[in-house]
Amino acid sequence: MYYDPMECGMRISRLRVELGLTQLQAAEKLNISVQHYRGRRGASIDLLVEISIIYHTSLDYLILGRNPEMRLGRIKKELQGLIEGLQGIEKAL
Repeated sequence: MYYDPMECGMRISRLRVELGLTQLQAAEKLNISVQHYRGRRGASIDLLVEISIIYHTSLDYLILGRNPEMRLGRIKKELQGLIEGLQGIEKAL
């Protein structure tokens, strides 16, 4: 899995629309010009961090498209398995 600036831009655009922001409003929140926001080059890591904060998402999602909910679901299943295992040990003692 590699960084694709076009895919990253599409994810940012979807998040912006979900929040009901125009490009101008998003640029203002990020303290950049609309021209910079619409830029055709990849964003700096500093800008991506700011976008992740404003859009309430992870850098993993912005940069690589990894869905944090899927990761959280896997972690929850693993924790549930550990809890059940510990409960079984507690009963055995």
